[in-house]
Amino acid sequence: MHHVTKVHFGPYLSEVRTKVDSKRPILRYLVDRREGLKNTHPKELLVSDFSCLHSPFSLPDIDLAISLLLSYAKSNQKILLYGDRDSDGVSSTCLLAFFLRSHPEFINANLEVLVSSESDPYGLCKEAITKIKKSKPDLLVTLDFGSSQADEIDSLTKEGIQVIVLDHHEVPVRIPKNCALVNPRRLDSNYPEKKICTAVLSFKLVSAILFRLSSEWNQIYSKTMIDENGTTETIYFQNGIKCSKEQLDSLQNQKNSESLDISKTLPYPENFTTNIPLDDERKLFFYQCQKIPNFFNQLEEEIDLAGIGTITDMMPLIGENRHFVKLALDSLTKLYIGDKKRKGLKELLKELKLNPNGITTKDLGWSIGPVVNAAGRMGKTEEAVSLLLSESETEAKSRAKLLLSINEERKERTKRNMDRVERYFARKQERTTQEVVYCYEPDMEPGVSGIVATRMVDTYKKPAIFIAPDNGDARGSIRSYGQENVLILLESLSEYFLHFGGHPEAGGFSISIDQIPKFEAALYEKAKLWLDEDKDRPTEHLIQTDFTVLPEEMGDKLLKEWKDLEPFGQGNPDIKLGIKNAKAIHLTPLSGGKHVRFHIVGSGSLKYMIWNKGEEFQSFMSKQGSFDLVGSLEENFFQGRTSLQFIVEWFGKSEI
Repeated sequence: MHHVTKVHFGPYLSEVRTKVDSKRPILRYLVDRREGLKNTHPKELLVSDFSCLHSPFSLPDIDLAISLLLSYAKSNQKILLYGDRDSDGVSSTCLLAFFLRSHPEFINANLEVLVSSESDPYGLCKEAITKIKKSKPDLLVTLDFGSSQADEIDSLTKEGIQVIVLDHHEVPVRIPKNCALVNPRRLDSNYPEKKICTAVLSFKLVSAILFRLSSEWNQIYSKTMIDENGTTETIYFQNGIKCSKEQLDSLQNQKNSESLDISKTLPYPENFTTNIPLDDERKLFFYQCQKIPNFFNQLEEEIDLAGIGTITDMMPLIGENRHFVKLALDSLTKLYIGDKKRKGLKELLKELKLNPNGITTKDLGWSIGPVVNAAGRMGKTEEAVSLLLSESETEAKSRAKLLLSINEERKERTKRNMDRVERYFARKQERTTQEVVYCYEPDMEPGVSGIVATRMVDTYKKPAIFIAPDNGDARGSIRSYGQENVLILLESLSEYFLHFGGHPEAGGFSISIDQIPKFEAALYEKAKLWLDEDKDRPTEHLIQTDFTVLPEEMGDKLLKEWKDLEPFGQGNPDIKLGIKNAKAIHLTPLSGGKHVRFHIVGSGSLKYMIWNKGEEFQSFMSKQGSFDLVGSLEENFFQGRTSLQFIVEWFGKSEI
């Protein structure tokens, strides 16, 4: 397969079981090799519940955001939620909208929901500003954009529109004034996690509102500590956050301290126990939340969309994100088989024919997320929002079917573009030798540039840029291959863009058609400088497996050995297995030979699948008697049955 220069096979399972001193040596070995997991307490690694989540009150401006929402709802002033078109933007917008529409404190609020469409440039572009002014809100809440648009926000506030920004993108030096900017990446943020998506921020805002409306709000707890020298120190906590006596004194002296009374401190609940050993802040916040009637029942119904946003926005699945996804999977499974309030999401699960015995991370990333994303890609974001906010089963069912048809259109458009990309590089093979793989032609179709750029990265093992015409201009996407920050490259080329933005791993931009030749001319030199600064960039593509496995060791029993390491994704990749000297039997071409299914001598009835390289594999097999494989085991649910299969990532004859 393309551009694999070396394969390093990990130890055999028997070696690990012999050398690692643990009751579960395979799991222990894997955890110790993963930087984001190795220092996690074993119980927190295996179990997830709401006690694992941090208090939202260390997020910057969260208190101000709550006060604004409560005040504007109470006075019946207009509140506009305006979300980005991608899955995280839609998920965060619908999560907050659903809560505000159903909670008694907001049920009579004057609320409107808008989302950007594929034809709009990113963020608070002129098209968005026009829509906002036409809506005439008193309070605007932007979701998944706004951190870098201080000028635009200043212009709105000058017209009397109060603004709240919920966002997780990079924050520039100048942040908006007269605005509640809830972003964990702010330099003044004390929130323990930096890489959380906007849907999680929506969930945090909801949990903070519920806490704010309870009797636990602003209660002060104290804990007395005695160090090894016998010195006594008192630690104070408020709303799940440690604070000093000086901080509390300052708060009490403020005019807006509400019911704060430092003389009425409560003792830290030393005897309170949790399933998981926790730090003092999380333990106390969980203790307080447990005292609030129906608190966790309400949050369980809100966390599903937070999990979808986390997976689809490719957040690292370590720390708190890991818990969010696991809790979301539980919530979605209960939604699927029960009678929860999210009618639209339930109908979508049914239309996708997912396994009712348990929604998986793969379902979020490969089924649910792409369908939600497809609406925005095809310029129909409002259809995804309408589905997720559906209040009747009949409406939800019809909207779910419509969204699936939109996703089929997206697949066809992606396929057409990929066919054009393959022909493009067949004609211009020299372009694959550049530092960055670049593709633009006038007949490319809009809306799927991110997907195509990702496929280009997978194929050529380099950062990739794909541009397609869109509404008179053009839209482009860039994806990283390794750890390089694509925003740095975009910044160096910003003179050619109308707008640009995104994450270090994935960015987007809009550009005038007449600027594209100049952009390409400058791209390669800028890309070389950009990558030369990355001293740790690998010079060859190395595949490294976690284990080397014998064919007879493959099966359900092996998969169960690391099942507790799920969910897999960014920061916690799926387990990569290597097989040496395999011999294929019962080879079956699929889709005219594009894909292929086969078995391996020694591994029984287990199916091995190769996607999109079927003809290449058959050609290889005609010349080789045996081969090496790299891939992963996974469960596949199809037509009501669950089976195990091995997805091949690489095949060939390895050098080492």
